[in-house]
Amino acid sequence: MRKRFLLAAVIGFSLLNACSSGKAPKSPIPTIVAATTDTPKPETTAMPTATSTALPQALTQPEMPFQICCPLEDETIQSLQLIIIKPLDIPPFGQDTGHHGVDFAYFSRGERESIQGIEIYTVLTGKVVLILEDDYPYGYTVLIETLLSDLPESLQDNLLANYLPVPEDPVYRLYCPDVTPPTLTGEYSIYHLYAHMEELPALKPGDVVSCGERLGTVGSTGWSSNPHLHLETRLGPSSAVFQTMGHYQNTCTVEQMSNYCLWRLSGYYQLFDPFLILDAGGFKR
Repeated sequence: MRKRFLLAAVIGFSLLNACSSGKAPKSPIPTIVAATTDTPKPETTAMPTATSTALPQALTQPEMPFQICCPLEDETIQSLQLIIIKPLDIPPFGQDTGHHGVDFAYFSRGERESIQGIEIYTVLTGKVVLILEDDYPYGYTVLIETLLSDLPESLQDNLLANYLPVPEDPVYRLYCPDVTPPTLTGEYSIYHLYAHMEELPALKPGDVVSCGERLGTVGSTGWSSNPHLHLETRLGPSSAVFQTMGHYQNTCTVEQMSNYCLWRLSGYYQLFDPFLILDAGGFKR
């Protein structure tokens, strides 16, 4: 009697995750490949026998991994918590109080006597939408946009769930010229703003930057008393258009102040903790 054998096919997948440690090389920059928490477990599917009428099970595809990079040289995503000197403090719409980001700094760390001059890297791949001169309050600054749709769906849902209704007529507790609302298409983006840099970034609006790409170095330009990186993260309408931005100086133009109020006070571009991105995938800090 002829023997029949059962042929089994094992289908698997894996998502890699890594976190840089020790001194970060200048090139290439180490990245994080973050797996999302809702990635399904690998399934094993057996092929049917000659007498079976069962069909193979359909496999659920996992969300694609995405890259997250540490924003500072010689740090890891885990160690960033150790050098926070000023945390995020989100103010009400219309007010420029609180603290619109997270500040990272130190006065002595290992062989370094200051954070001054430490290289700054992009957290997410994206497009440059604004470069600022050394004006108040941000100093030399680069603003980078990443489409929300480029992030895993679970992270998109989490961020959108915390996006508050935009006030139709915000009461500005700061001098704000006429503020023109952005064009709304229903699409949203993540915006990372890196401020107080040592020099003007060698980038221009429209440039595409990769995760971990060098943006410049930590400085103390703008409204800053000590060298630090001010990292500001917001969720807002895609395709933001800011030619310039500034406030708190009598040399600031109407356009600068109007854009400043739109960005910080209007409610269209809403602050969130950057560690919601940095910790994506459930990694421990």
